[in-house]
Amino acid sequence: MHISDGILEPRWILIWSVITAIFVSIGLRRINNRIRDEPAYLPRISLIGAVVFVISVWHIPVPVTGSSSHPVGTPLAAIITGPFAAVVISAIALFLQAFVAHGGLTTIGANTFSMGIAGAFSGYIVYRLLKNFSPLWFSAGIAGLVGSIVTYLTTALQLALSLNPDNVLHYWKLYSLGFIPTQMPLAIAEFAFTGYAIEYISRTRHELICQSKGLDRFTKTAILLMILVTFAIALGAYIGYLKGGDMAGTDSTVETFAAPDAVQDGIGAALMARFGEPVGFALVGITGGLFTGYFWQALRRRS
Repeated sequence: MHISDGILEPRWILIWSVITAIFVSIGLRRINNRIRDEPAYLPRISLIGAVVFVISVWHIPVPVTGSSSHPVGTPLAAIITGPFAAVVISAIALFLQAFVAHGGLTTIGANTFSMGIAGAFSGYIVYRLLKNFSPLWFSAGIAGLVGSIVTYLTTALQLALSLNPDNVLHYWKLYSLGFIPTQMPLAIAEFAFTGYAIEYISRTRHELICQSKGLDRFTKTAILLMILVTFAIALGAYIGYLKGGDMAGTDSTVETFAAPDAVQDGIGAALMARFGEPVGFALVGITGGLFTGYFWQALRRRS
């Protein structure tokens, strides 16, 4: 979902940009109409946007592959704000992430299509199909898992279409094999996170505007499971480091394999080369935290 500048052919940059622009325009129209009818929707969508911005830029090492990848977050956004709004959220997040070498400015259309359209809509459709005959937490969790995997399958397809037009199916499978082993553990973690978040919001809607006075059994169980999943990933990553793995991002690893001669000279890469990743990620974390805190307060006031 973070294809860099200099990877895709200009024709495909244009195609994905046009398709994405159509979805973004629909999303903006729906957001404006919703805000007119429900003023509290603005801080809510801003809060979810901050969440997607932060978690989709978060490098998480995965043990078995010696690599790292990102959660997606857009299935959760689609369930809470609607799938078209999730497209707008994704476009904004990816624009900001391009400045910290996660994706590029020329590839925002392609990256928004994979994360904000394919990932969000696939997760949302799965959620709507399952929620009438399965527990809410399960339908939301499967939505998170499916959206996470579909995002990277779509990225693999975008690379194959642009770089290997004579044998798209073969290279789609090849690039997918580069992404999925790393992404699957994170998709499982996203299953737990999305399922918990939607179930919690459903059970305690008032918690959006007032403090919780205690943790119920469901919350305690969900937190414990997420801690165990996080511990398993962290332990495996540590083992990977001990074995010499550098935990490079799976996006850049697959890109290098797919287009070894490409020059990745986007603005984000230049900024990170000058200031270093710690400064860049500190900026992302602080910005996301400020957005989240500000709009959380705004949501409480408006609600």
